[in-house]
This record gives sequence, C-alpha cells and structure tokens, in this order.
Amino acid sequence: MATQRRTELPQWQALRERRQATQSTTIAALFAAERERRRANTIEAAGLSIDCSRHAIDDHTWARLFELARACEVESWRDRLLAGEHINNSEDRPAWHTALRTPPRDANAAKKIAAQRVRAEDFAEQLRAGRCLGATGAPIDTVVCIGIGGSDLGPRLVTEALGPLSGAPALHFVTNIDPTELTQALRHAQPERTALICISKSFSTLETLENTKAGLAWLRAAGVDAQRHLYAVSSQPDRAVSFGVRREQVLDFEDWVGGRYSVWSPCGLPVMIAHGAARFGELLAGAAELDLHFANTPLERNAPVRLGLLGVWYGNFCGSATRAVFAYAQRLRLLAAYLQQLEMESSGKRVDRDGVLLDTTTSPVVWGDAGTTAQHSVFQFLHQGTNLTPVDFVTCRSFATSSEERERLLHMNAVAQADALAFGDSVLGAGEAKPIYAQAPGNRPSTFIELPQLTAQAVGALLALYEQRTFVQSVLWNINAFDQWGVEIGKQLLKQRLAQGAPARG
Repeated sequence: MATQRRTELPQWQALRERRQATQSTTIAALFAAERERRRANTIEAAGLSIDCSRHAIDDHTWARLFELARACEVESWRDRLLAGEHINNSEDRPAWHTALRTPPRDANAAKKIAAQRVRAEDFAEQLRAGRCLGATGAPIDTVVCIGIGGSDLGPRLVTEALGPLSGAPALHFVTNIDPTELTQALRHAQPERTALICISKSFSTLETLENTKAGLAWLRAAGVDAQRHLYAVSSQPDRAVSFGVRREQVLDFEDWVGGRYSVWSPCGLPVMIAHGAARFGELLAGAAELDLHFANTPLERNAPVRLGLLGVWYGNFCGSATRAVFAYAQRLRLLAAYLQQLEMESSGKRVDRDGVLLDTTTSPVVWGDAGTTAQHSVFQFLHQGTNLTPVDFVTCRSFATSSEERERLLHMNAVAQADALAFGDSVLGAGEAKPIYAQAPGNRPSTFIELPQLTAQAVGALLALYEQRTFVQSVLWNINAFDQWGVEIGKQLLKQRLAQGAPARG
C-alpha cells in the first residue's frame, strides 16, 4: 500500500504555516532573547561539537520539526537501517555499512566481515613493512590505487585527512580516464617496484578498468610480469579473476556496501597502507561511536536528526537550493567533494519509495572549499548575495589553543565568518554608517561543527555524522538513499555507442 505523501501530512502543513509566521525572525533577535541559546543549541556527539544556534529557528519551530520526524517514523527507519533490514528496496538488499564498524549480532555476518578486514589489514601491513615483493623479488615501494566515485573519494579524503604517510610506500590515486592522472602517478615509479590496486565494487566500471589496462600495459612494456603486480578490491571477485587478477590477490566485501559508503570496507585499503591498521581501526571506532549516538539519543538531542531536519527546513520550506561546506583544516579540503557524492547521489531522486513522482524538492546542490581559501573567492556571494545558502563550518577545537599562530588564526577566521554571516555589520558595533553597497545584512544561517583534534577517530565520527544526516533526510522525503539508477543511463549510452562503433567525437 502506498504511503501518504509527505506534503499531505499535517505536520508538513504545520511547518509551512510556521515558516510564514516566522519569516521576519532574525538570528540576532533570538540571541538577544535567549541568554543560553548557544549552549542550548549545541550537541556533543562522539567527541564532535555541533552548534546549531546560528539559525533563525526558535524552540516552537524545532518542536514542529521533531513532530515531522516522528510522523515520518525516523526512529523506526533508523532501527531498520542499523539492524541490516533490506531498506534498499529497489535492489532488495540492506545498506549495512554500519556493520563494518560495529560487529552485527548475526554471528556469520560478523565473522565474514572480520575476515575480510583482517585480509586487507594484513596485506597493508606487508606493504608497509616492505615484505610485499614484485615479480623480480624487489619490494613494492609505490602503490597506485585506481578507482572512481566512492572507490576513490572516501579513501582519498581520509588518507589526506590523517596527514603525511607514516612509513608506507608512495601512494597515488587515479580516478579520471584522462591519461594525465595515471601518467603523473607513474612518472617517478619503477615498474618492478610498483603495485596497481584496482578498487571497483562491480568490477565493471569503464574508467577504472581502462586505467587499470593502461597501467598493466606500462608494466608489460618494461618486461615485468604484470599479473604479479595487480591487486583488486571488489564485491564481485569472480569478475576480477576473469579480468586477470589472481584470486589470492583479490580482497572482497559484501554487495550491500554502497560505493559511497565503502571506505569502511576493504575499499579503505589505501588508508590502511598510508596510516596502518591501528589508525584504520580508530577511524571505524569513531564512526561506531557516532552510530551509537544516532541509535540511542532522543530526537531532540540527536545530531544527525537535527542536521537532517535543517536540510529539509531550508530546502522545502525556505526555498534554499544549495548548501555550502567549508572545512577550516587543509587536510579536510576534499570534504565538500566527498559530500557532493554522498548527498547528491543519495538524495538526488525524483520518485518516492512507492515509485510515485515527488511533489517537492530533495537534494540541494552541495558545494564548498577549504577555509580560509574560500573567503577570498565565494564569501562575497554568501555575505551579500541574494540566495539563501546555509553553511556548514567544520574545524578543530584544538586549533583555538594551538602553539602554531596560523592554526589559531584559522580557527578565529571560522568563528568570525560564522558570526559575520549571522549578525552582519552589527558584530562591529556602533560606528560610522556604511553606504548601502558596503552593508552586510546578516541573518545568514550556519552550523558550526568542531572536531576535538584531526584524529582518525574524529574523522570517522564526522563522516558517519554526515552519512546519518543524509539517511534522515531520505526518510523525511520518503526516498531510497541507497540506489543511484540515474548514474546508469550515461554508462549504458556509452556502451551502446561503443558497440555500434561510434566515433569518440559527437
């Protein structure tokens, strides 16, 4: 039986009315009226601090939002997700990436997941110790990870976020089918000391396979037994073997792990190679702690639920079409790109779970860059532009008291920008009146997220926070966050053109 459209729920109608009644409410007025506003609107979760005070949303509006969450059965859907039920209805399987970081109650599943992780960690430690040898007996000192989408974005983000490689081989990522990226990765590599790792869930992604073929050709041109240097990570190990990878050199994982959620699986092999099995375990532990918060915390103090409700409030009731994410930590510079896939692939849907065309909007456009770089490019748009763009600021609390002055300045910049967006010129106090073209009106919303430090555990919690936020939004919209059928049409058309012998040029 089809469920009631979300827009027909009385709670949805109540929020429309609430938006009309509060359009003139300002962030500054709420702060003036609520002495403890920042404390009351800040949530601590898995070591993260999430400050939601700089939104023009009062307690009455929050109450209506939580009523919507309950009407949409967010708690029930959360429990089904964490229990491994088949909530990916279009593909009839679970979306059980949380089982990769918290052992599930199903003993067989837990045993299989643990075995897959141990194999990946053992291989990574062999590489790190110089015990992985190429065809000539020389130790591997260069690893080229070839993937695209979730097979690249998550591992690349985390590898960079955790800082310089610690005693590991040189590590390169290749994703674009443009030959330039692979050429650059191999420029200083020695074939007899280089390993290719093809990371592909389906082991049918054209860009990944073509780049792998090019890497193999490079090895063969040097007279190296290429097969000895080729490894794979896939949920379809038989396809990898058919491609030419030795079975003992294939790391596998379950097909219910979505690509954009796969960094927690053996697809996180680059993280293990770069930083070691122990730090990968800390990454999983941070995510598991956030999952525990999500599972057990009442909606009113539940960080992913709050963030998901904010997304629906701005997108569906305030007319916002975008959300910006600025990481005030250079090592998190890839966060916005990672979140683009996570949110826009998960939530970019036009029909609900019942196959009915939606009568409301879903995913916003997610964009951003690293602070303070972005302050000198896009913040003009945020401070004085005509679009309503909620902002996420992400930084580290430890920067505020760092012995490095530039880190202290980085943190101060993040706070200053959040306050300037919220309060406009009023933050500067009384002074000479500015001409209208120089005025910043404020009342621009933002969420301020602080990691305690840039550790593996904190990064794991941060990524899990955004994963669960995305899931909450999908429940509020009644869409499936775990399929991506829209990605397939371009792939299918390319295959059709290749089969017909069409020229590369249109």
